[in-house]
Amino acid sequence: MRKFLIINRLGIGDVVLTTPLAQIIKENIPECKIGFLVANKSVDILKNHPYIDDVFAYKNKHEKKALIEQIKAKEYNEAIIVDGRLSSTILAWKSNCKLLNKGFCISINKKHIFERKNLAVKAIEDFATYAKTLLNIDYDKNKLIPKIGNCDKGKDKIIFAWINEIKKQTKKIVLIVPRTAADIKNWNTTELGKLNLYLNVQDIKPIYIGSPNDKDYINNIAGEKINIAGKFALRDIPEIGKYADFALSMCTGPLHILSTVNKLPIIALYGPSDPVRWAPQNAIVVQSTLPCVPCLNWSKCSKPIGQRCMDEIKFERVQNIIAQYKLLE
Repeated sequence: MRKFLIINRLGIGDVVLTTPLAQIIKENIPECKIGFLVANKSVDILKNHPYIDDVFAYKNKHEKKALIEQIKAKEYNEAIIVDGRLSSTILAWKSNCKLLNKGFCISINKKHIFERKNLAVKAIEDFATYAKTLLNIDYDKNKLIPKIGNCDKGKDKIIFAWINEIKKQTKKIVLIVPRTAADIKNWNTTELGKLNLYLNVQDIKPIYIGSPNDKDYINNIAGEKINIAGKFALRDIPEIGKYADFALSMCTGPLHILSTVNKLPIIALYGPSDPVRWAPQNAIVVQSTLPCVPCLNWSKCSKPIGQRCMDEIKFERVQNIIAQYKLLE
């Protein structure tokens, strides 16, 4: 039996956009198995996944040996190195996998040397291209649909009951992902507060999604809201999204998780990152118009706070998008 180990230890969004590769392989190679090796933070989103048999967590370099033994025990025999890292290549080789491709990228003081070359402009097409180049599988790139694992058994009923209670507090279900790990990619909280107050006038209390560390950040945004930071798992987000009228998100992992919800309108705010590559196919993109955008650098910015790309996006632009697409009707 062919057992494919797909390795992508990059961000949550990258992993979500790699899931179509697993589907393509699973649907075209009979009786194969698919294993996914991801960073520890991405493990949960692949649990209960219809196209993934095993999920392996890379926690730290000190636990590599145990991880290699786990992969060997499952007898994975072919590896696809999606993240392009030399360390991932070596890990797969030590796990007795045939290397279908190799990565050579190494990081030194946050600088990348011998970086992986993109196979396509859009990330979702880029990662899926390995099915064609390595396995000679044809597919329709226009039908690449990312998918995360299903929520735990019974959680759908819990969310359904919770949503019915929430509907007593708000006229519409509006989801907001207000924060990323990189501050430079976050929308100005003053403008976000204006959006919140605007929704409040429409008898809407938006639901804010985030990690436990985002709770205070969300509470400090002006206006009435429902703060569920840390209260639900990442795999619960699509189930919640099924009941939403629309969502708004920064460029972050939960944006791509929300994009797996069929027909959910999503407003995606972009500053330093490139929406051409990263924006979900179903997203309504609002991008800064500064000439330096996208700079692809979210570790630092020479512009003072208040004059950066995400500061340049004003509430009125988002308000116009809401009106244009009739998202509150």
